[in-house]
Amino acid sequence: MKLSQEAVTDYNQIHSYDSDQVVIRPQHQTRLETLKTNFLLTQEQLITHWPVRVIESLTAEQLAELKQLDPEVILFATGSGLCLELQKLAQSLMQDHIGVEFMELGAACRTFNLLVSEQRKVLLAVSFDAV
Repeated sequence: MKLSQEAVTDYNQIHSYDSDQVVIRPQHQTRLETLKTNFLLTQEQLITHWPVRVIESLTAEQLAELKQLDPEVILFATGSGLCLELQKLAQSLMQDHIGVEFMELGAACRTFNLLVSEQRKVLLAVSFDAV
């Protein structure tokens, strides 16, 4: 599904998505980049080839890496409902005053674009193995 019609180059923007890829317009670029591997995306950073396959199994070290990106909120594209492991993950992040949402890929992409346009510090974590 295509999300944006106008090119915004001040920040990373999601242009479109489907079940096996996300197309972004990188910050300060007019070109589009197709992502088909797990990735992390912030307003200013793109980390491709994120090694996490199962979000429910994030290690403390992987969680610390996410926190180093200094997000206000983390959107996890999980493609599934909330389970006990995700609730524990959310509690851990909320103790550090980081908001957490678990949602399907499309909702996560739309929410990312909205929060970034409001100049919020948002991190989108996508594992295509989970969606």
